[in-house]
Amino acid sequence: MSNPQIFVNPKSGSIRVTGTVDLVDAEGNILETVEKIKFCGCGQSKEKPLCDGSHKGLTKE
Repeated sequence: MSNPQIFVNPKSGSIRVTGTVDLVDAEGNILETVEKIKFCGCGQSKEKPLCDGSHKGLTKE
C-alpha cells in the first residue's frame, strides 16, 4: 500500500487524495479501496462527497 498524499486546491477547495486508501463506513467496514479520489470542498457538487467539477462554473469575486 502506497502512502497517501492529500492536496487541497486553494481556489476550489477540492481535496484530492492520492495513494492507496480504504473508504470505510461508520463501523469501520471497508467499503472500497481506491488509488486516488477527489472530494468536494466548494459545496456545489451533485455527487457529494465526491467532486464532480461543479466548481469550474463558479465565479470568484
